[in-house]
Amino acid sequence: MNTTEEKYYTLKCDRLFKSAIVDNNDYTIMNNILSDILDREVQVKRYYNSELKVKNKKNKENRLDVVLETEDGTFISLEVNGNYDNPTKRRNYIYYSMLYSGLPLRGSKKGETKEVIQINLNYNERKNKPLKEEYLIMNREGNILIQNFKIINVNVERYKDTWYDKNIKEDRRHIYLTMLGANKEEIEELAKIDKKIKEVRDKMIRFNEDGTITNVLTPEEDEELMRALRDEEAYNNGVKDTAISMVKDKVPLKKVAQYTKLSIKDLKKLIVK
Repeated sequence: MNTTEEKYYTLKCDRLFKSAIVDNNDYTIMNNILSDILDREVQVKRYYNSELKVKNKKNKENRLDVVLETEDGTFISLEVNGNYDNPTKRRNYIYYSMLYSGLPLRGSKKGETKEVIQINLNYNERKNKPLKEEYLIMNREGNILIQNFKIINVNVERYKDTWYDKNIKEDRRHIYLTMLGANKEEIEELAKIDKKIKEVRDKMIRFNEDGTITNVLTPEEDEELMRALRDEEAYNNGVKDTAISMVKDKVPLKKVAQYTKLSIKDLKKLIVK
């Protein structure tokens, strides 16, 4: 008997999120999600290419999950984060700083950018984290440095836990944002009461049945891999720091190699640096 659990991708997978939610011909779901998050009516005007410029050919491609403009001229970037740890926060900050710096070229004729909002759809957050948090760039006295920029973190799974039963039974105001945190079975239930969610459910099924993605990591597996890589990086940095200190203390290279498990060749590279 095969006891291996079958992989199933939900909307916490950024590729599936874009495939199922970002529709150039129908902004209904995105309009509702953004309106729910921002507590005001939002109408999407257009989606933009989400690729950010790289500084040179050695840099890897930088790509945001979703970049869009609303009818009132607001620019919004959305990132789907399987885990919102410090490395993710730093990466996201670099990305939306790059995005913000390039937006005036797309703004008004005077070259002025209207409001810019970074929305982080965060999974695997602590249960005691708020449903939504808003951040501004300001000093200790509360004076805002950049008036037209803010960051909003959404605790997706807590949002779902708060609204799922109510959406099913009585109140559908938050049904699309709730959908983002739903698992396979919950999506099936939501699809019974909303046509648009049924369309998303159908796209999820096609995405999961597509043989070309069978080797893609699930968000959980990706996070496990990232955690292992971070631990490995921290360990390697610690070993290298120890090796450099030993060399500075004039410990023979053979002894340093013996204790740190680094090769003589690698040690010589460290000394050169």
